[in-house]
Amino acid sequence: MTHETLAAAARGVFEATGAEPVDPAYILPSDIPLELSGEAVRARLCVFSDHRGNEMVMRPDLTLPVAGQEADRRAAGGDGAKAYTYAARAFRLPASAGDPMEFTQVGFEWFGKESGADADAEAFALVREAVAACDVSPTATEMGDLSIFPAFVDALSLARITTDLLKRAFRQEGGVSELLDAAPQQPAPDLQPVLEAGGAKAAEDAFLNVLSDRGIPMIGTRSVAEIVAGLRGKAAVHAAGGVPDAARAALSDLAGVNCPAGEAADVLATISDKHGLAAMSSVIERVARRMEAILSAVPGVASEARFRSGFGRRFTYYDGFVFESFGENLTSRQPLASGGRYDGLIEGLSRSRASASGIGGVVRPDRILRAKGEAA
Repeated sequence: MTHETLAAAARGVFEATGAEPVDPAYILPSDIPLELSGEAVRARLCVFSDHRGNEMVMRPDLTLPVAGQEADRRAAGGDGAKAYTYAARAFRLPASAGDPMEFTQVGFEWFGKESGADADAEAFALVREAVAACDVSPTATEMGDLSIFPAFVDALSLARITTDLLKRAFRQEGGVSELLDAAPQQPAPDLQPVLEAGGAKAAEDAFLNVLSDRGIPMIGTRSVAEIVAGLRGKAAVHAAGGVPDAARAALSDLAGVNCPAGEAADVLATISDKHGLAAMSSVIERVARRMEAILSAVPGVASEARFRSGFGRRFTYYDGFVFESFGENLTSRQPLASGGRYDGLIEGLSRSRASASGIGGVVRPDRILRAKGEAA
């Protein structure tokens, strides 16, 4: 099968659901993906300035511009469930050798569909059907649920500032382990102007002055505003006495979850019972119901799927169930298909504060060709 026939095969599966075919805007204001994508994605954006000097980006995926289209529809008074499908180009700097900067995503986005375990399982099964239509079988699948960590943190009944810092750290690679491993420390004296600055701009300027005085270049993918927020959060947690030992133990256990997906609910329940977190029961029940529905729809996934507690956090707009499937000849950063839930995305994009649950999935024809051992 060629790239074109693979794309047509996958799209045929998605279009058969009645979803509306779209090819949304290629170019977006940079603040949309910068605010809504994770750190790993930000570093791979194709950024440029338009003739007015405004910073713009080529669409890094199709989820964001399609969600923007749906946000506009709802802001204009549209309501009810809406589904879209596409076979369109996206643009990201490669994450792995051999990956192209410009590539096709074939996928779907559902908005306003009732959120829950059954909808998650239906979306996963639809992506698997599209992969099967391309005549390839995944060799491994990773699953996660980005609502679990925040729910655990809430169940611990910590100080608000500590809760907020932990949730923010979860979205940063190694952020939680760094926070849990380190004893609370008084911020360095030269950072006091950053912590005491009256406004966001003043705090950011003060931080850049500290870097200049120390001779440290500003590198990495986090913005100055994010770094300042993190410094202020850590200072507040220090003032509040740090993360209690009991919470450290519970979150350390949670961070270590990496098990067959069918066992995820039992593993999470064991941790919850061990640390007396009865409030987690409804969240764990949802994980169990979802996996039961997925195994009913796609029985073969039982032998290949694993569940990790931290999986999927590099994409900030996802806030629930997430998954990636892999094949032969692909690295751990090259899923041939993926998807996830983003119930807060429309609200984040809409000026009218319209909201709608959302979930989507995509297939990459170029990676399917590699998994089949054929040239893309």
